[in-house]
Amino acid sequence: MRTAVGAQGPRGIAERLSSAVRGWVLLIDADGGLRAAVPESSRTYLARILTELPRTGVPRAPLAAAISLPGESVSITSVSVAGRVRGYIAVGRTSNLSAAEHTLVETATYLIAEDLRRADEIRQAARNNRHAVLRLLLGGNARVARTTGEILRVKVPDGPVRAAVLTTSRENATELLEAVEEDQALRRIDTVSAALRPGRVAMILPTAEGDLRTIESILRRVPNCRGAASDPVSVDDLPDAWRRVRAVLQAASDEPGHLYLASDVSEAGLLRHLGGDDVRAWAQSALLPVANLTSGSKVDFTSTLRTFLANNGQADASASALGIHRHTLRYRMTKIGEALGRDLDDPTVRAELWLALKLE
Repeated sequence: MRTAVGAQGPRGIAERLSSAVRGWVLLIDADGGLRAAVPESSRTYLARILTELPRTGVPRAPLAAAISLPGESVSITSVSVAGRVRGYIAVGRTSNLSAAEHTLVETATYLIAEDLRRADEIRQAARNNRHAVLRLLLGGNARVARTTGEILRVKVPDGPVRAAVLTTSRENATELLEAVEEDQALRRIDTVSAALRPGRVAMILPTAEGDLRTIESILRRVPNCRGAASDPVSVDDLPDAWRRVRAVLQAASDEPGHLYLASDVSEAGLLRHLGGDDVRAWAQSALLPVANLTSGSKVDFTSTLRTFLANNGQADASASALGIHRHTLRYRMTKIGEALGRDLDDPTVRAELWLALKLE
């Protein structure tokens, strides 16, 4: 069975496992998509098996279950990599599996997990390469970026390009990055993209028909996502375009699903005059207690504060925007208020914090 990993990948493993247990095998991804069915006729069992799996969007715990279908005994096992459930193996036949056959299923699960882990390593290496080239381009080192891109196999666009930045909450950071990486339209035009930090993805893309619509479609697919894009510029002018894009995003509202264009914003308002290092240091210091709360928790308290302020302190509207109960929101805001040592009902305090968030 191990030889199937290098030869045919997960499908090869499924075929070997099916032959060894004299049954059928389904490989299912974490979102319920069918990756392989051996034999092909076994795909008819998919709909019933999906009813036993956690629904999309719900945290997934490791799963090992046995169910009965008409005339079939089915074993379902999750495939995990680095503690994250990445998919499932379903094995079925007319009789129960023996202890030795369960061991074969465990071996197949391990091999598929190893295949996914190696794929993750390759993907991360490609991400690191794109990040290096992107930083060089945004820093004004176009010539070095092209040379580096040739070495790292990262294509640097020719002709006019746009700089764009997309941002979302930490909870949706992975979804945003993968949406950009896997978008077929962006891949066709040699887009250079990378995550600058969790929840913030920058990209440089050649100007092409429909390029802005492509970005907007990503904003609509990823929850709480918004972005900004520059006018077409030469690669050498990317540093100025990048500064402009960042200023536009900082000055714009937090309306999700909206793409702001540099050409549509002639002035960035008060924030244009507050770009000094001292002001940014004040903003970071003012928000540090909230950042410390976030670093020690699975909750993004900074995003909670931003949403609360964007909704003028209205609990119901803020809770709805975050997808949580209003009592949960009140608990989070109490924690934030205690960490800051400030009264969040005070309009002046809210204004200061809103300004700090924009300048951070």
